[in-house]
Amino acid sequence: MLFIEVYARRGAFGQEELRQIAARLAPSRIFAATEGDEEAADPGVLALFDSLGHVVVHEPAIWVTEGSARCVVNVYAPAWAKEMSEHLVSEVTAAVPGGDVIVHVFGVPQGGYGIGGRVRRSSDMLTMIEDAKREAPAEAPPGTYVDPVCGATVAKEKAVTLELDGHTYGFCCPHCRGHFAKRRREEAAT
Repeated sequence: MLFIEVYARRGAFGQEELRQIAARLAPSRIFAATEGDEEAADPGVLALFDSLGHVVVHEPAIWVTEGSARCVVNVYAPAWAKEMSEHLVSEVTAAVPGGDVIVHVFGVPQGGYGIGGRVRRSSDMLTMIEDAKREAPAEAPPGTYVDPVCGATVAKEKAVTLELDGHTYGFCCPHCRGHFAKRRREEAAT
C-alpha cells in the first residue's frame, strides 16, 4: 500500500536512530492518528496497511546538495496520494528528529500496483480495506464521523460527506465515499 524510502546522509543519524525513524514510518503508525486516547482507525485496517507497506532506509555513499536537510523521504502511495499528501508530509516530518527532511509523495497510477500477481486498482484496495475491518462501526465521538468503509474517525469539518436516505455519512476521502455509494447502489439493485 505504501512504499517509503528514507535516504539519510551518511552519518547524519546513528543506526538506532534510523531504526526508530523506520518504525515511526510504519504505515500503521502513519495512519493511526489518535483523537485523545482513542485510535482513529480500525485495527484490522492498520494491520492490512502494515502487511502491504514497506519502509526501506538507505545511506548513499555520495550525497551532493547545497541544502541542509539530513534526509529525503519518498512515499509511494496508491491512487489517492493527492488526498493523503498533506497528512503524509506532516507525519513523515514528525517522524524525523528535528523535522530536518524533504518529503516527496508520489502517486502510483491506476493499474500500477500489483499484489499476488494481479493488478490492483483503487476499488480493489478499498474492498481489501473494507474487508480488513475487525470492529463493527463504532458510535462516532462528538464532532466526528466514523467512515463506514475504512473505520477512520474523521472530524466533521474535514469529512467528505454523503446524504443518503435521510442520513449523513462522513468519510476520510472521496474514494471511500465513492466506494460506499457504489456499494449502496449495487445493494439497491439486487
